[in-house]
Amino acid sequence: MFSTTRFFFQQRKAARRNVTIKGIELVSHGSHILFEEYAKLRHVHVELPESAMPMTMGAHSYVRSDSRILNVAAIGRYCSIGRDVTLGETPRNHPLDWVSTSLSVSHQYKGPLSRAEIGNDVWIGHGAVVMAGVKVGHGAVIARNAVVTKDVEPYQIVGGNPARAIRYRFSESICAALLASRWWELDHQALRKLPFDDIDSFLSKLAGVTEKAQYKQVALRGRRIIG
Repeated sequence: MFSTTRFFFQQRKAARRNVTIKGIELVSHGSHILFEEYAKLRHVHVELPESAMPMTMGAHSYVRSDSRILNVAAIGRYCSIGRDVTLGETPRNHPLDWVSTSLSVSHQYKGPLSRAEIGNDVWIGHGAVVMAGVKVGHGAVIARNAVVTKDVEPYQIVGGNPARAIRYRFSESICAALLASRWWELDHQALRKLPFDDIDSFLSKLAGVTEKAQYKQVALRGRRIIG
């Protein structure tokens, strides 16, 4: 009863700081996350390495239920991450070059620690797996049930097991222009007034937006909201 009440209190505390964390009991005690305002975790299993730097999660990004976050350094802004997604899966959590792969006898084995990085404006479909150490570029799309073992370039769409490039979302010149614009760093309310359905018009009007986004950070550590 006490634990349930405490978790509820921490979730309410996060909500007052404009961060949504549903199912805070699914976050391991040793995990350390720095959220920007308007980030959302909804019933996500989080087990970050305790010795690593905190994971950062950007504004207006969400991760949906039954997903797992393991070895991840950062999730950028405006990311859409579906259900049952695994981020930062360790490729070698059992030894291949020891006498036995069983951890009952090879209990001293420690797999290589490398952390995945998810850029800004990334869409990851339901059931996808992104392996530890993989970098997913800004604007990339990962198809449903894909297993991503290699870096994904900005605005690239990948799918399959193992994931392979399908195509780019836009032409090379438009991808370059969007990357150069770094629109995700600008004020959210100003962005909402722009024509996101017309890329040429968007890029033209974006030149008039100069105000940078200002988001407060909210820290979660030891299943507690700090500060």
